[in-house]
Amino acid sequence: MTASKDPVQAQYETWVYPLPIQDLAAPGERTQRDLGDPQRNWITYWPAEPVRDDLDILIAGCGANAAARYAFHNRRARVTGIDLSAASVAHEQVLKDKHGLTNLTLHQGRLEDVASCGQTFDFIESSGVLHHLPDPAAGLRALGQVLRPNGTIAIMLYGVYPRLRFHMLRDLFQMLGVGQTPADVAFVRRALELVPEAQTGRDPAAASKDLSFDAGIVDTMLHPQDRAYTVQECLDLTRDAGLSFMGWWDNNLRYPEGHLDVASDLYGRMAALPEEEIWKAMELYLGLIGQHSFCVCHASRPTPTYQVDFTTDAFLAFIPVRRSQEAIPPPQGTPPDCIAVQRGKQSAAYVLNAPAAALYRQVDGRKSIGACLAGADTVLAGHDPKVVGRSVFTFLWRVGYIFVRLPPA
Repeated sequence: MTASKDPVQAQYETWVYPLPIQDLAAPGERTQRDLGDPQRNWITYWPAEPVRDDLDILIAGCGANAAARYAFHNRRARVTGIDLSAASVAHEQVLKDKHGLTNLTLHQGRLEDVASCGQTFDFIESSGVLHHLPDPAAGLRALGQVLRPNGTIAIMLYGVYPRLRFHMLRDLFQMLGVGQTPADVAFVRRALELVPEAQTGRDPAAASKDLSFDAGIVDTMLHPQDRAYTVQECLDLTRDAGLSFMGWWDNNLRYPEGHLDVASDLYGRMAALPEEEIWKAMELYLGLIGQHSFCVCHASRPTPTYQVDFTTDAFLAFIPVRRSQEAIPPPQGTPPDCIAVQRGKQSAAYVLNAPAAALYRQVDGRKSIGACLAGADTVLAGHDPKVVGRSVFTFLWRVGYIFVRLPPA
C-alpha cells in the first residue's frame, strides 16, 4: 500500500513517534507489554471463552514499536502492523529483523485502506490513532470491516478535560505561526518553561514522558490534526461506526465505588443513574480521565458473550479472577478480620470489611461466585449471602480489582 503525503504523515516521517525502541529484549523492555495486549485483558475481551495465543492481530497505527512488541510477546500469534509513516514502519522492520519476528507483517499506508491488506483479524488494537484521522468514524468503520464476527477492537482516545490546557497551548502556538522545525521545537521548549508546570498539563504521567523528547513535544503541542473525546463522544463514535460498545479496559475511574463515601448523598444519586450516565458523571466528577481505553465489537456479537451484569441471579455462576493486586499492611486500627488490598503502588488502596475480605480470600480464578459464597458461609452467617455477594463482587469489579469470567454462552 502507498499513502499520499498529508500534514499528519509529514509529521510522523520527520518526527518518529513514539520514541523508537532499539532492543525489545533489553532489561527495561523485555517485560513491557502493551496495555491492550489480549494476554493481559483476555477476560475483558472474551470473558466466556478459553484463552488462545494463536490470534490474528492487527495493530492499526503501529508507530515505531507496537507491532513488533506484540509479535515479540505473542510468538504464536500472527501480527500485522499498518502505519501512515514510512519512517515508523522502517523502524518496525529493524525490530522485526533484529528479533527474528517471522510472525510479523508490516504495511505502510492509511488505516482507512486496511482492507487492501487482504486479511481479517480476531483482535485489533488502535491506540492513540483514530483521534488523528480526518474522519474517525470512517476509520473505525474500516477496522470493523476487517474484524471477524467474534472479534474485539481495543481503542484508546484522548480524554477532553485533562487535555484542555494542552489544546489551549497548541492553539496559542498555531496563532504564533509555530511550525515543526527543530527551531520551532526549541521555541516551544523555552515557552513551556515560562508556563507554571501545573498549567502545562505536565502532571499526567503520559504527558510528562511526551514532553521529555522532541517528537513527543511535536505530537503533544504541534500536531496539525487531533481531537479529544468525552465519554458520550466515545459512545457516539462507536455507534456511528456501526459497532457495539463492550466496556472499558479498566473500570477503576468509571464508577463511584472507591471514590465516594457510599453513605453520601452524591454517591446515592450517582449510583442510581443508568450505566452510561454513571460513566459520564464520573468523568465530570473526577476531571482527570486523560485517556479513554475501551473495546468494541460487531453489533451482531451476542451480548452474553461479553456483558457483565450483576443485576440478575446469573451472577452466581460468574467466576471472579484477581487482577495483579496485592495485600498490603492495613491502616492502624483496622479490625483483624478485615484486609487492605492494592493493585499497584500507584493505585488506591481499599480496606475490605469482614464479609468482603472473606469473599475476596475465596477468589482463586476457578470458583464461581456461588462457590465463594459457600466457602465463606461461616463469616456470612446472619447475612443474606446473595445480597452480600452481589454487593461485594460488584464493588470489586467496579474498582478494577477483579476480572469476571462468564459461563459459555
